[in-house]
Amino acid sequence: MVKHKWTLLSMGFVLVLAAIFLLQGTKDAGATGDLSDPLLDPYALSLAHRHAGAGAESAAEKGIAIRLKWPEGDPQAGVPAMLALTITGSGDKPIEAFDITNEKLLHLIIVSEDLQYFQHVHPEHKGGGVFELPIAFPASGKFKLYVDFVPTGMNELTRTGTVQVGGVELGRAAFEPSDKLTASVDGMKVTLAFSDELAPQTQMSMTYTFTDEKTGEPITDLELYLGAVGHVVAIDQTTEQFIHIHPLNWASSGPQAVFGAAFPGGLYKVWGQFQRNGKTFVVPFVIKV
Repeated sequence: MVKHKWTLLSMGFVLVLAAIFLLQGTKDAGATGDLSDPLLDPYALSLAHRHAGAGAESAAEKGIAIRLKWPEGDPQAGVPAMLALTITGSGDKPIEAFDITNEKLLHLIIVSEDLQYFQHVHPEHKGGGVFELPIAFPASGKFKLYVDFVPTGMNELTRTGTVQVGGVELGRAAFEPSDKLTASVDGMKVTLAFSDELAPQTQMSMTYTFTDEKTGEPITDLELYLGAVGHVVAIDQTTEQFIHIHPLNWASSGPQAVFGAAFPGGLYKVWGQFQRNGKTFVVPFVIKV
């Protein structure tokens, strides 16, 4: 976290050494050649999880709030509905100025209550603290919205809201840990590995490895997505814990994307977001911490 930079920096040095060891020693990813990444950045650990939480916010930051409105009526499943999102500060006055973070003024993460649906979008700033974007929900039910933004002169903040989407109710999907942390995406084999046993509040590295599904060769042409090799969002089963994680080797093009994180206990859905050949793709897993 930014406010604890020096503490995290010292932790980061140890973690990065572990990450480099993991990168150099990975044998089960199916890739050939040297997987070590010279772009690992020890300082990046202090930025890897930048959401300090309400307890670390200043009085002015705590006064920042959001309002969600649907000017065209309550959203219905399968029908795009315009969202008008307003950010206000002290005295309910609109926030006028924002800083760009990860190439955007505002990041909106939308998930269904059962965490089966995930969307990461960027509403357009219309001025006066208002951001707008049409949102299409795939099904009915309750959805949670996580809003990331940086008011000028403040730290990065996260605010949340909910919306009830109308339509035919669908069954709630089971939420269980993934049998294996390997996925097949567009001809790629994507594997997630952790540098330590998953335990609450344990600082560790999490590494995505990309190889060609047919040849086993390393994938080295990943493109920057929102200014980095990838991003990870982790949300727990209750949807109360939200973690947005940035990579340590942010400028890499593969075959690995390395992140530093510490999770509170529980079941988490983890979405890795990456880009290749101009196409953004999402790799989801469920982990038990």
